[in-house]
Amino acid sequence: MGIYQEVMRRVNTGSLASYLLYEEDQSTEQDKNLERRVAKAYETLLSQLKERFPEVDPDDDDLMDIIINFSRVFEEAYFEMGLTAGFQMYRNMDKRIQEIKGE
Repeated sequence: MGIYQEVMRRVNTGSLASYLLYEEDQSTEQDKNLERRVAKAYETLLSQLKERFPEVDPDDDDLMDIIINFSRVFEEAYFEMGLTAGFQMYRNMDKRIQEIKGE
């Protein structure tokens, strides 16, 4: 099963409740400033490139273009998946509300 189908399979109120009640991954505080988060990710990427591949120049525009083009695909796919999951969650919640109301 692909990642998209796997995410859509888990989009329901039960999995949301389970995640909210039992997930321990929320212990670390995430920076709310998106620009700082992106800058930090960029700094981390460059640092890891220099550490792991000392012969590679992380300031090389061609290398950064390759990385950015690669990550753009993931960004677009996960954004679409998030929107779809959010909409599906809304539909599931709306259906459940109607069931609770007895309609």
